[in-house]
Amino acid sequence: MNNIFKKSNLLNRKFLLVSGAAITAIFAVFLFKADSHEVNEALHPTKQYSSWAFLIGGISAISLLLGSITGIFYTPRPSVTASLTAFGAGALLAALSVELIAPTVMDIVKHKHDATAGANSHAIYTMGALLFGCILGGMLFVVCDEILNNRGAFMRKMSTIISHMNPAALRKSQQHIDNDEHLLENPEVKAEMKEHGNAPMSIWLGLLIDGIPESFVIGAGFLTLLSVQIGSGVDPSLVSVIPYTLVAGLFLSNFPEAMSSSIGMKQQGMSKMKILMLWGSMVLIIAIGSVVGYYIGAEIPHELAIGIEGLAAGAMLTMIAQTMIPEAVHIGGPKIVGLSVLAGYLSAVAFKLFE
Repeated sequence: MNNIFKKSNLLNRKFLLVSGAAITAIFAVFLFKADSHEVNEALHPTKQYSSWAFLIGGISAISLLLGSITGIFYTPRPSVTASLTAFGAGALLAALSVELIAPTVMDIVKHKHDATAGANSHAIYTMGALLFGCILGGMLFVVCDEILNNRGAFMRKMSTIISHMNPAALRKSQQHIDNDEHLLENPEVKAEMKEHGNAPMSIWLGLLIDGIPESFVIGAGFLTLLSVQIGSGVDPSLVSVIPYTLVAGLFLSNFPEAMSSSIGMKQQGMSKMKILMLWGSMVLIIAIGSVVGYYIGAEIPHELAIGIEGLAAGAMLTMIAQTMIPEAVHIGGPKIVGLSVLAGYLSAVAFKLFE
């Protein structure tokens, strides 16, 4: 294969195992120290709130199916694909920072100044749980992504094909790669794909590790707004507990992700029905995962929920930097990507006006 593909030996497994174990231990210590053992009984899961979480998760994920349909029946210019992918990455960055991380950090800082004994140390431990949760989530994504990619899951996206390859060797073997079609026509890429035979299960599992953190983030965002409404004595309504920035960011990022991936799957020879089934199942899994995220957050102490939020947010931030942005740069170049990320970020932030 002329070393064109990155193999697992390029990943320092020993370093990842040691550092991962250390981060996990530190994360567990911060969770233990921060845990107040207090659960808000008012947030106890109900069928109504669970159905709301399912609906919100489904709304944010339905663009996966819409994007896959678009990718199957329409192939846009590379610059358009790059712009949409970068736009989605910017929207997702805004959703995570504005809707999830920022409110959590502000809440921690607010409680730091409480007059109660131990408030300062409790805030430090809670912040540590969030930060080390993010680190651990990112590391888990990298490890799972690498394991699945080596079993054929890299074929799920152009970005994972790129990250699975040795860029220097690729440039040497093919100097003018300016769009997805050229990349898939590379003889080394075609040989690797033929070797794995499309690996549908690995591709599906690869999509799953992208979707699980997203579903937990949706559940956490919904629970945060729900707790604010209940805490202020207001009877919640569906429109008042929708995290608009988060939903908008996920919706806008999911569409180009699914479109670009479906274009690649179609060019690999995967049937239209199989592509639609892959993405349709992801919509359902994300909707169900949103309910699970809500249930877990409602049944455990708030501090532990913050640690889980950190795991999900870290995995998603790593996914953006490792897959979405590199793919957009590869296809469209840095100028298109920079402005598109900015446009996506600002567009998602603007949805705060609806709250």
